[in-house]
Amino acid sequence: MDHLEEFRIPKETLEKFKDPLFLQKQVQAGKSFQEILGYTHATMDKFYHAAYNLFQQQRYEEASDAFVFLTTLNPRVHNYWLGLGMSEQLNQEFDTALMAYSMATLTDETSPVPHYHSAACYNELKDIKSALASFELAVQFSGTNERHATIKSNAQAALSRLRR
Repeated sequence: MDHLEEFRIPKETLEKFKDPLFLQKQVQAGKSFQEILGYTHATMDKFYHAAYNLFQQQRYEEASDAFVFLTTLNPRVHNYWLGLGMSEQLNQEFDTALMAYSMATLTDETSPVPHYHSAACYNELKDIKSALASFELAVQFSGTNERHATIKSNAQAALSRLRR
C-alpha cells in the first residue's frame, strides 16, 4: 500500500460529490470536512504531526498552510488553531494570528495559551490596552494549574512591564 493512500479522499466520497446536494446536506447535518471526507482521527494526527514538524523546523509559512488545511478539515480542534496562530505570529502576520487565537478560545474556553499569545500580538501592533487585557485573561485562566505556571508568571511579568 502506498504510504500516502490514507491521505487520499476515498473514491466513494468523490463519487458522492457529484451530487450537488450532498455537500449541502452534510454541512447542514453539522459534519466537519474531516467527517465528510472520511478521514480518521489517526490520519488527522499524522497531518497534525506533519504540520507541527514544519513548525519545529521553523518553516512557518508552510506550517501555516498546513494548519489552515487542518482547521478547514476540522475547525473544532484547539491545537490546530493554536498552531495556525503561532505560525502566523512568527510570520509577523499578527492580525491573522489574532483571528486564529480567537478561534482557539472558542475551542477551549479555559485555556490561557491563546490569550497569552494574543497579548504578544497586540503588543507588536502597539495596542497596549488589548495586550493588557489579554495578559490579564492569561493570568486569570492559568489559575492555580501547575501546567500553566510559566504562562502565568510570564504574563504577570509582562503586565508589570506594560503598566510602567
